[in-house]
Amino acid sequence: MNTRRKASLFCFGVTLLAAAGCGDLGPAVNEIAAPPFDPNSFRAVSAVLERRCGTLDCHGHMARPLRLYGQYGLRRYEERNSPNVDNYDEYYSGGKEPTTIAELEDNYRSILALEPELVAKVFTKAADPEVLTIVRKARLREKHKGGLLWNKGDPGDVCMVNWLTGNTDTTQCEVELGHP
Repeated sequence: MNTRRKASLFCFGVTLLAAAGCGDLGPAVNEIAAPPFDPNSFRAVSAVLERRCGTLDCHGHMARPLRLYGQYGLRRYEERNSPNVDNYDEYYSGGKEPTTIAELEDNYRSILALEPELVAKVFTKAADPEVLTIVRKARLREKHKGGLLWNKGDPGDVCMVNWLTGNTDTTQCEVELGHP
């Protein structure tokens, strides 16, 4: 066998081994404990974050690790005929088209992707919500360019912590949204 053929077979073998190593690692790796995505309860949580954090100059910006989409900030790119948008002519920042389910899902993923292992610990009550950057920054326990959003126990804080710990009561989210 010539050297070129040997090299090709070697590369093919390495590729097969690498591909085999990239298989399913099981539920312990692929799934993580987190609040389930329920558009009905998450919409209120997302609305609080969209209002407080999702402005175009803050987390409503494509370059941010915590990226928030919503009616009054960054809009998710959608084609004119997208099934995600009811009224495309009102689908712009400040338009009448409300935050879509697709945008809610993106917000949900964005929050959970920041610190998935810590979110799992908070969700399973193995850690205090204060371990999460999103909680510490909002409470200004960590430097935050946006400043203090709320103190521990304020309606916005309770809204966020309730959701992170699996409590679906959104009453405090509604209270927070009623603030000027």
